[in-house]
This record gives sequence, C-alpha cells and structure tokens, in this order.
Amino acid sequence: MNRNVIGIARLGLFLGFINIAFGQQHVANVNNLSIWSEKQKEGALVDWLVSEVKDTAAVYRNKESNEIILSNGLLSRTFRITPNSTTIGLKLLGNQQELIRAVKPEAVVNIDGFTINIGGLKGQPNLAFLYPDWIDGLEADPLSFKFSGFKIGKPEKRMEWKRVRHHAPDVQWPPKGVKLQMDYKMDNLLVEDILAMSQESRLGRKVMYFDDFSTLSPELRVRTSPINERSSFINEGKPGEIYTPNNSAVYAEYKLAPGVGLVETSIDLGTDLSGMWGPGIALFWKDKTIKFNMRPGNESGVQNNEAWRFTVYDGERENTRAGGKENVDFSKTWFLRMRIEGNKVNCEARPKGGVWKTYEAIDFGKEVEDPIAVRIGKLGRHAEGVDHEVPGQLVRLKINEFGVYGKTNSSELEKIKAKFKELQKVVISVNYELYDKVPVMSKWVTVHNGSGTPIKVDNIVSEFLGIADHDPYGGYRGREDLKVKPNIHFETDYAFSSGKVTVANGQSVHWEADQDYVTQISWVQDIPNTMKIYPDQGYHYLVDAEESFESIRTFILPYDSYDKERNGLALRKMYRTIAPWVTENPMMFHLTKSGWEEFKTGIDQCAELGYEMLNFSFGSGFNPENESEENYRQMKKYAEYADSKGIKIGTYSLLASRSISEKDDVINPKTGKRGGFAIFGNSPCLGSEWGQDYFRKMYRMFSETGFMTFTHDGNYPGDICASEDHPGHTGLEDSQFKQWKMISDFYKWCKAQGVYLRVPDYYYLSGSNQSGVGYRENNWSLPRRHQLIHTRQNIFDGTWESIPSMRWSFIPLTQYHGGGAAATIEPLNEHLDHYEMMLVSNIGMGIQSAIRGPRLYDTQETKNMVKGVVDWYKDYRDILESDILHLRRSDGRDLDYMMHVNPQLKEKGFLLVFNPTNKIIRKKITVPLYYTGITDVASIREQEGKSSPMKLNRNYEIELEVQVAPNWYNWYVVE
Repeated sequence: MNRNVIGIARLGLFLGFINIAFGQQHVANVNNLSIWSEKQKEGALVDWLVSEVKDTAAVYRNKESNEIILSNGLLSRTFRITPNSTTIGLKLLGNQQELIRAVKPEAVVNIDGFTINIGGLKGQPNLAFLYPDWIDGLEADPLSFKFSGFKIGKPEKRMEWKRVRHHAPDVQWPPKGVKLQMDYKMDNLLVEDILAMSQESRLGRKVMYFDDFSTLSPELRVRTSPINERSSFINEGKPGEIYTPNNSAVYAEYKLAPGVGLVETSIDLGTDLSGMWGPGIALFWKDKTIKFNMRPGNESGVQNNEAWRFTVYDGERENTRAGGKENVDFSKTWFLRMRIEGNKVNCEARPKGGVWKTYEAIDFGKEVEDPIAVRIGKLGRHAEGVDHEVPGQLVRLKINEFGVYGKTNSSELEKIKAKFKELQKVVISVNYELYDKVPVMSKWVTVHNGSGTPIKVDNIVSEFLGIADHDPYGGYRGREDLKVKPNIHFETDYAFSSGKVTVANGQSVHWEADQDYVTQISWVQDIPNTMKIYPDQGYHYLVDAEESFESIRTFILPYDSYDKERNGLALRKMYRTIAPWVTENPMMFHLTKSGWEEFKTGIDQCAELGYEMLNFSFGSGFNPENESEENYRQMKKYAEYADSKGIKIGTYSLLASRSISEKDDVINPKTGKRGGFAIFGNSPCLGSEWGQDYFRKMYRMFSETGFMTFTHDGNYPGDICASEDHPGHTGLEDSQFKQWKMISDFYKWCKAQGVYLRVPDYYYLSGSNQSGVGYRENNWSLPRRHQLIHTRQNIFDGTWESIPSMRWSFIPLTQYHGGGAAATIEPLNEHLDHYEMMLVSNIGMGIQSAIRGPRLYDTQETKNMVKGVVDWYKDYRDILESDILHLRRSDGRDLDYMMHVNPQLKEKGFLLVFNPTNKIIRKKITVPLYYTGITDVASIREQEGKSSPMKLNRNYEIELEVQVAPNWYNWYVVE
C-alpha cells in the first residue's frame, strides 16, 4: 500500500483563516473570508489514519464571493449562496472524489402543516452529474426559505463531559475545528403559493365531512362483495378495515352536498396485492366517473415491481402509468385526494410525512360541476363496484380517514395570511461543524420561533444530499439487502435498538431513490442515491414563542477505500473525535451479593488487585428504585467505604424490558391496549407517570449517593405509545421523540456528573460509554474451553466498527444460565489457567468484561495470578486500548491473533497470539505494520525479552516466527 497514493495533500497554512473570536460565533461577511484554491496545496501526501495532519478546519470563499467552502485539508463542502444557498460539492480531497451529483435543499421543515424547503436551487437539467457551467443558471425556489447570512465559530459541546477517570491520552472535548451557521428566512408569498406549500387539505377550506372510522357513520353506504362470505368493511369490529379477496369491490359511498372542492382518504395497504382493484378514491357525476387508485400488485395477486404504481381512470380511459416512473414505498400510510380546481380535477397522493404530488390532472374542458358522490376503498376497475371473475386470496387493508372539504374561500384565506405572517418571523439555522484531522463533519437544524405564538414542528429533514451512485445494475426484485449504497457513512445521535451502527440508525438515516433522477440506470428508479436524515415518527414538538428547537445531529464520514479494515479504522477514529468518553475503560467487577460483608470483601479485593469500579449486578438484591431512608443511608455508607479504598461503585437497573401496568405500559396503536407490539414484548412508556417517576429516582440517586457507574439494562429501544393520557407525550405521533429525549437527556446529565454508563444499545453519541461486544448469553453455560473460543470470536467480530473500550464481554465466575461445574470458574483456584486465559482474552484486547461473581480471588495463588494480569494490562494500557487489526479469527484449529496499533505511542503495535489446541505451535505468520506508522525497520520483542530489528517488505509487512504453548497465549511488542 502506497502512503503517497492514499494520502491527503496538506493545505498550506498560509492560506489564512479569518480572524475568529472563538469564544463565540460572530456574524461574518463573505468578502472577508480567505480565498480557497485547491492549487495551493503544499507538502507531502499523508495518510490521516497514520500520519499527523497539519491543516485545520476553516471557512473560505471563492474569487467571485458567491460560494462558501468548508475545508480541513481532507474533506471540503462547497455552498453556492446566490440566488439561494445549496450544497454543490462534497469532496474527499485526497483522491479528488466528488460525492455530489445533484443539488438539493439544505433541509426541509414541516411547521404548522407547511412543508418548506430550506435553501436549494432548481433547474439542473440532468441529475446524474453537475456541470460547473450549469450552476450560474440555477434558480431559487420562490416557496423556500432564503439564505440571509452566516456566522462562524468553533465546535460546541453537545454535552458536558466530566473527566474523572482514565481515558485515551490524546482526546479533546469539544473537538477542534470550525462551526458554520447559515441562517434562512421566508419571503412574502401570495396566498396561492402558501396553499401550494401546505400539506393540510383543509387549509383555506370549510370541513364538510370528516370520518376517522371510530364508528361506522350512518351517512356512509357500504358495499361488500358477495363473492366471499368473509368480505367486510368492518373487520373484527374495526370500521374501515377491509377484509375481502384481492379482486373484489368493498367500499363506502358518501353523498356529496354542493360546493365540494376536495375529497381525501388515507390508506394502509396491509396485505392487498391487487391491481385494478387496488384501493383508492372515486368521484361521481350524473354522466361521468373518475377514479384514482394504488396498484400494489396485479390481478394474479403478485407484487408490483414495475415503475408505475398508480392508476387514473378519467371516465374514458385508464392510465396505468399515472405520474410516470416512481418507486414508491407502499409499506407506509398513503394519502390520496382529488382536488377540483377550475376545469381540472387533480389526482394527488403523498406518503405519511411526505409532500403531495399530482399524478394526473383530468381536464374536463369546462368548469368542473359539483360531483354528487364519492367512494373510498376497493372500487373495481372503473369504480363500478364489480368483482373480478377470479377473486384471488383474502387480503386485509385499512381505510384510516376520510374527509370532504369545500372550495377555498376568502375568510379562510385571511386566516392563512395571518398564520403565515407569524411563520415569516421564524428563522431556520442550518449548522455545520468540520473537525480537525479527520474527514468528518456534523450537521443539524435549529428552528428559532421569533413569532408571538407557539409553532408545531412536525418534522425536519436535516440533511438532504443527492449523492453519486456507482451501481451499474438496477432492479433489485424486492431484495433490499442487495442494494449497493454510496461509500459514505452517515449516523445520528437518534440511534437505538441495536448494537450495530447501521441498524441502530435505521429510524433516522434514510437512503432513498431520487424519483426526479430520470437518467439513472435503474428503469424503476430504485437505486439508493439520495440521503435524507429525519426521525421516522417525526418530532411533533410544540415550540413556544421566542424559544428554539434543535433537530437530531448527523455525522458524516466519506470513506476513501472499500477495504473493511481501513473503513473500520476510519469509523473508530471518528468516534474518538466526536464521542471521546468512549475511550474511558475502567476495570469493573460485577458483584452478585449486596450484603455489607460481601460488599466489603468485593471492595477490598478490587483495591488489592487494581480494579477501579464495583457494580451491583442483577440478582444481587440491590434495588436502586428504593427511596427509603434506610436504603439511602446504606448507599451512602457503601459509597464512602468504596471511596476510602479508591474505588467507585454503581448499580444495575432494568428499564424497558419489563411490564409495569396497563396504565403505564406503552399502548398498542392497533388495539388501544398494551402488549403485542413492543420490542421487548411489554415495556413501560417513559412518558407515563411511572416512567417520569423512575427517572426522578435515578437523577436523585446519582445526585445524593456518590454512585458513579450505571449499568442500564433494557433501556429505551424506540417503542411508540398510543396513550393520550401519559403526561410525558401528547399521543402516538410525538411518543418516540419525547421518550428518546428523556433517556438521552438523562445520559447526557450522567456524563456531566462523571457517571460511567454501560448501556446495551447504541447511545454512544448521547453519552453512553459501552455496549455489548455481541454475544449469546446461553453460550456462557457451555464448557469452559468452548467459552474461550466464543469469547475471542465475539471480540474479533464485534470490533470492526468500534474501539475496544466501546464494548464489553462477559466472564461468569459462577454459574450463569446453567452448564454446571463444567461451565463455571468457581472454585477459582481450581481453574486458574482458564481464569487467566479468559482475563487475557478480554483485557488483552482492550475489552472490559462483565466479570460477575461473589469474589475476584479465593486463594493467594489466585490473587497473585489476577494481580499479575491486571498489572500487565495497566503497564500496556494505552496500546491495549488502541484500535485492533483483525488478523486471524479464532476457529479452534490453529493459532488466532489480533494486533493493536497506534502510530502515536512508543509501543506502536501489540500482537496477541492464542493457541487453542493441545499441542505446541511454532510457525511464521505475516504481520501487517502499515497502520503502526513504521515504514522501514521495526523493533520486535517477545514479551519482555530483547528487541530485534526487522525490515518491512514493500507491503509494510514482516514475517514473524511465533511459538505458543498448548491452550495458552503469547505476546509481542512492536516499537
């Protein structure tokens, strides 16, 4: 590997950075910025994962002063700021890779029913690439918020981090770099423009009829199909739920009064896979019928994978390709409406949380007369209510709502004007942070409510990028797992319900197919080439007058390689930069007894052996929710004794993976009761009275007792809640964000107090220190020798995307789920070799285990062994907590080994080799040293022996002869 090829050119410091008073942001003038020029790069190419990057993050302009550039010598983001602001470039400078193919808005906000673009330019003729000479011709969207100015400062703390324990020696908080804040305001608009922006059908119209199907209104005439006795419009007592064969007609009809201007329904497709009989909406006149319906499948009941998903019948012909090619997601709730305007009826649809799109405008050739009736549901080919001769299988779908609205009228329009006048007092700030020495940036949106009344922020798309796609094949035939995504990493602090980063971010990081990108290779336009960041369930947050609201935060890391190890190292360096508390890695003992004498023994042994924390484990009998005076006196007594020995203590608590009561548990939106949908089966709602009281108890406990570590099991996994009685949220729509806010705010508070957090989930960016390395608990009931292989496999597999201190493993000293004497280490002195191998297999790789039992040693011999391993670990702590290179995975057949690397330390590499077999193994292995930073000659020593020089080959490797005793380990230091 050639360091000069993968490296990044350093920008000369003489480029100059505008003189910024870093104590706070200040309003900047673009003409005062230094001019950016890629031609001014100086110095040798360097690899940011190996060598120090001298350049720092700064804000620049182009010669014409119509572009602003963020750059740190590794990554640049370029904004065109006239006639509005939009991202026109996101470039990895080392390999000159441009990631942007098309301009998009900088954000999209949904406030008080208005969906509004923030910035953005229109008119790009081909969305596969962006010619520089096109940019001057792009136009501003008159309906968008307009760029009004910017401020420059330094990165801010997302939370306080009280540093009270050992962490990586070179981390900083907040990260060094630069912050750019770009502000946007709304211009004056015509009422027609305001209506076009609104996603609320009733805006400016009188509500003539509305039905949420809580009951079946007598005003509706229902038709069910005679083709099957199960056919119904009320299924299992739920009005609007249709249960009928695929190709049959089941609908509700409503007789319309004069003056109708719009009819609308919302539909969940469920299991429906019909074509012409797909659900929709139809309008009737005496001599004409028109229909607009979804096409989830065809008359054979086969899923529709074509590029056309909607059908419009205009009274004479069917357009089965309405709206052109569009790869819509029918798994969401969809809204369909027919809007009468002059001579036309506009057939429009949008997904929940999306924006309206006109799929066809039916021209009547004259002023459209008042329709006489409307039907909603499965209507038949021409909405005539006739079944197909082949009915197909029974399907289930749901009509959620149905509304009839009048034509727009002047009195309603005046209300809109008044409402929009207040919206013009809102300022949207789009914030960017670019960090020094890493190609990583952060982005979030702030809504400042300068109006005199509260506003409701329903959702914010806080990042919106048209990214270059590199997949030469389209059409995935429903195989989402086979879609090739651009080589760039996105994640947010809105992450939960998984130990894997991509899964945990699934509810906020959205790769989508750009439906306006008509030249993409895929005929059905389903290539993931657009990134949007937003919470699936939205925010639905009420922002009071003169208050502000922040979106979730996005972190962006473009990869410069497709090598798994290199990309993993890049991700790990990102975490060390944006969440440096994850480098804390205290040695912790999980005590299974909470009696005073057992506790004192545990604390004394920790102090003698060099352990730094003791945590009351599950099953210990300790109850942190007990607020009795006696329990608080006991907790303070325990903490004081531990402090006297230099040990910090804490506790275990179970939160979401339990049930509390019918009143306090999360409520199923389908049944109105608890159960049947929560991730853990049943779970308390954090916004319930019980949930609020639980967090009050936790805040109090850590404020008053001196406890400094918290193992928070079964934490909030993202459950929604349909209760309208819980004090912590108003209903279903805001339940996820409000619960996430409660738990993330608590974790941030803990970080400010110095409390160490072990959380089995991906809350790292909200203050958590550790999550599990990934293991199956029942495997700790296997025979001891099996546990060793599983341990090292778990560590090998679980550290590709995380540094060692971000993960914990497990060492059960006593029986865990079962397995008897063959699975346990107790009595400890009878299994010293296995005990040592378990310790070395974990802390030798920088992984702290949940070492759980009543004691750490039982005899002097056991004590000496544990003390020796702990001292060895602390002697080499910095390198053992450095990143891992994954060299050979444990399989029980031959040597397995991993190596720590850190070019900034004296010990630049640490190779740990294990022999799982019953025979001595002596062999040569290839050891890659590129990421140690050594280029020519390395000094290698076996354990504490004498160092020997070894010359690296052209691939920065050495051939090292190793020898390992049966069922034992050996280690080598690289300097």
